[in-house]
Amino acid sequence: MKKLNHCEICDLHSFNLEDGILCSLTSKKPDFQKKCPDIKLDQNLKDKIIEVNTEFEDSKYVKKLAIGNFIFYSLIGVGVLGICYLLIISLFRLARIHTFTIAVFCIGIGFFGIAIGALNYSRRKRQIISPKKQTLDKLTELYNVRYQFDSKISTDIMGIKETKINLRLNGEKIEQTYRY
Repeated sequence: MKKLNHCEICDLHSFNLEDGILCSLTSKKPDFQKKCPDIKLDQNLKDKIIEVNTEFEDSKYVKKLAIGNFIFYSLIGVGVLGICYLLIISLFRLARIHTFTIAVFCIGIGFFGIAIGALNYSRRKRQIISPKKQTLDKLTELYNVRYQFDSKISTDIMGIKETKINLRLNGEKIEQTYRY
């Protein structure tokens, strides 16, 4: 684990463009072995827990939507390809081929592309957030910080997501609502 990960959750870090993240106590880069003896865990830790866990829960929500989209668009694709098959059979009986059937075939294949695209987006989102979540959980375990994070994500008819967050951190309860 990088030493800068410790500094990201510490309230005593400072930043300058020349050196990056520094300790505000020493004005130097972090210099400790396993854990920082001077770390102050308060607001930055809360913000990081909320940020990372919200993204993690959102990735699970997106995965559910992606699976639903995969099933929906795959069924549409199969239906369109079935119609294309029936068109081709009926046109072959008439000894004709028509460009319309090629267009219908391409549309059917396009639905499979839409179905797979949603799954790929979900997988990439999960690959990005999972290491961040693992790092945060290792840090909180290292510094004996216990938290419980619950969230409820809903989407309204206009596609606006609302996330209700409940965080219990060392006995303190934090409730927030985000709309995006």
